[in-house]
Amino acid sequence: MNKNRFWMLAVFLVASLVLAACPAPAAPAAEMEAEEEPAAEAMDEGPCAPAADGPLAGIDPRGQTIVWWHQHRGSREEKLAVIVEDFNNTNECGIVLDAQNQGGYNDIRDKVNASTASGEQPASLIVGYQNDQAFYQLNEVLADFDKFIDDPTWGLSAEEKTDYFASFMEQGVHPVFDSQRLGFPPNRSMEVLYYNQTWLEELGFSGPPATPEEFEEMACAAAEANGDGTGGYILRDDASATASWTFALGGDVLNEDNTGYIYNGQATIDALAMLKRMLDNGCAYFFTEGYPNPEFAARRAVFTQGSSSGLPFYANDMVTIAEEQGRDMDVWGVTAIPHTTADPVQNIYGADVMITAGPPEQELAAWLFIKWFTAPENQAKWVEASNYFPTRAGTEAHLSGYVEENPQYGEALALLGFGAYEPQLISYQAVRDAAETAFNEIMQGADIQSTLDALTETANDLQEELMGEVQ
Repeated sequence: MNKNRFWMLAVFLVASLVLAACPAPAAPAAEMEAEEEPAAEAMDEGPCAPAADGPLAGIDPRGQTIVWWHQHRGSREEKLAVIVEDFNNTNECGIVLDAQNQGGYNDIRDKVNASTASGEQPASLIVGYQNDQAFYQLNEVLADFDKFIDDPTWGLSAEEKTDYFASFMEQGVHPVFDSQRLGFPPNRSMEVLYYNQTWLEELGFSGPPATPEEFEEMACAAAEANGDGTGGYILRDDASATASWTFALGGDVLNEDNTGYIYNGQATIDALAMLKRMLDNGCAYFFTEGYPNPEFAARRAVFTQGSSSGLPFYANDMVTIAEEQGRDMDVWGVTAIPHTTADPVQNIYGADVMITAGPPEQELAAWLFIKWFTAPENQAKWVEASNYFPTRAGTEAHLSGYVEENPQYGEALALLGFGAYEPQLISYQAVRDAAETAFNEIMQGADIQSTLDALTETANDLQEELMGEVQ
């Protein structure tokens, strides 16, 4: 190697060592700010800031507009609008809820199906029954509520979870869809027995019946007093009435894993045998010319059975007909369906709200409204607007004045802890029609056992056929 090349190599090596030992020059201020931006975003701790961890981490619900398709109308819709406005004006997330009446449940169902068929997302929030949920989920239309309920940031606390009535929450869980929770209960109604206390006392009874035997005895006494084929109990032929009597006699119309039907259980057989006997003996009768509450108010039935949501209509007719007949209004009330079980078993039903699968920000915003809407103080406002029952036990503390003004509502409210529910299976709409047909055949003289055996087979065939689409 020549001398010049040697010295050039030596200088290069020394320079390299010096540069390696020196610190890097400071980055320009703009570059430093750019590098710090992610850290600043992670430190966002304002109202409704995205969660830093958990299944919903990074999802920002702020500023979302949510459309809700519902079925409420008239004064109930007007009062709901006031509650929605309160949410829109006070929620810290800046979420705007647009509540839209879409007609009845059938209309909503048609609109959801049309949206799905065209490849569009329906409204972020929709209303419907549990069998609707199963139908929608054939096309994976709905979000699973458990991801919201159990989320450490946006979900419900352990205390809040236990405040919801367990039977209400179970209605939205679908075993045939991997136990996804496809619906959430904003309110509920209950199947109750309406009774005329004044008339029962005149007949020598101290109060409403607790057992089926007492119920039959009292109905027959009232029918005998009228002597014209009325006076006893007005029969109901729909599937909800059949389910209610089955529950009260200790049975169920669903199998143990809630995946099929058992309409031929002993409780259903005993219930329909009692009602058939009462019909044959003149202690019960069919009334199909309108709603039963005017008949009840006019003392043409000592007992009727129906939804608690009818309470305001019964109250109005009791006053109106007493005035028309020039007499004092009878004392009346509601009680549990007469039962053979130690405690009442009440058929509690109602539509759920559902969150449709869509952008995560919309789903989360929809959940935050539902969580707010079912908080006890807000749910109490909805109870007074709708006469529905709350879905949280803690709501009762906010209803003392309302219950005092509406004692029959209070009688039913005390039964909320004894809830059972009807099938949430995809086939239940069609099965309801089959159950009504079977009831009428039995009342017309068909053999109870064989008719209920055939109903059970038909119901399970319908379920199997529809679930074949899932497979």
